[in-house]
Amino acid sequence: MSLIQGMTDFLHYDFLFLSLIGTLLLSLSCGLISPLIISKRYAFMGAAVSHSTILGLSIALSLIPATDSINIFLITLAVTLVIVIFLAKATFRQRLPSDSLIGIFFTGSMGLGVIIHSLFTGQKGDLMGYLFGNILLLDKGDLLLSGLLLMLLIPIILIPLKRWLYIIYDEEGAIVSGLSVKFFHYLFFILLTFLIVSSLKIAGAVLVNTLLLVPGVFGLRFGKNIKEVILLSISFSTLGSLLGLYLANLNNFPSGATLAVVQLILLLFSFAIEKLKRKA
Repeated sequence: MSLIQGMTDFLHYDFLFLSLIGTLLLSLSCGLISPLIISKRYAFMGAAVSHSTILGLSIALSLIPATDSINIFLITLAVTLVIVIFLAKATFRQRLPSDSLIGIFFTGSMGLGVIIHSLFTGQKGDLMGYLFGNILLLDKGDLLLSGLLLMLLIPIILIPLKRWLYIIYDEEGAIVSGLSVKFFHYLFFILLTFLIVSSLKIAGAVLVNTLLLVPGVFGLRFGKNIKEVILLSISFSTLGSLLGLYLANLNNFPSGATLAVVQLILLLFSFAIEKLKRKA
C-alpha cells in the first residue's frame, strides 16, 4: 500500500473514517486528563481501572449480543464503576500504600472477568478485540459517547483547574482551606472510568494506559507552565495517535498496539533530542 493510499483510505472507507474520528476524540480526552494522572502519581491507576473493565465486559458479553454496542458499553461502565467506587473509597487517605490496594483490585477483577468469560461467554463475543483494540468494532454510537465524554471533560477539568492543582500538590492545604477533596477524588475516578470504557474498541483494555500516561509525561517534561503542559499533552496525544492509526492502516497492524508503540517511540525520540541539545 502506498503512503498516499494509506491516507486516502480514511475518506473512502466508512469504518476507517469512524476510526479516524474516534481516535481523534480519544486522543483529545487522553491528552487533557493525562497531566493530572501523572501529577497525581496515579500511573498504576489507569491499568487497574482498564483491567477491571474485563469483568464488566465478560458480564455484558454473556448477557447480550456482541453487536449491541450501546448496551455493552452501559453494562461494562456500570460494573466497572461499582468496582472503581470501592477502589476510590479504599485509596482515599488510606493507611495502606495505594499501589498495594490498586494491585489487589487489578488482579482480582481481571481474574474474575476471565473466569466469567470462559464459563458463560465462550465464542459469543470478541473479548480479544476489547483487550487490545479493534477499530472494526467501532460504530457511530461509540463516536457519540466519545464526543459527549470530551464535552464533559473540557469544563470539568479546565474550569476548576486551579482547584485540581491545589488538591494534587497540597492535599492537606486544600482540606484546611475548605475544598471538597473527597468529591474531587471520586470525580477523578469516575472520569477516568468513563474514558477508559469508551476507549476499549480503539486502544483496548491492556494498552489504553499508554495513551493515558505518555502525553502527560511529555507535557510535564517540556511545558514551562500549566497551560503549556496541557497544550503539549493534547498536541502530543493527538499527533501520536493519528500517526499510529495511519501506520496501523498502512501496514495492517493492530490499532491499539500501534498507537501505544508509536507514542512511546515519539516520547523516547523527544528525550533523545533534548539530551542532544543539552550536550551541544
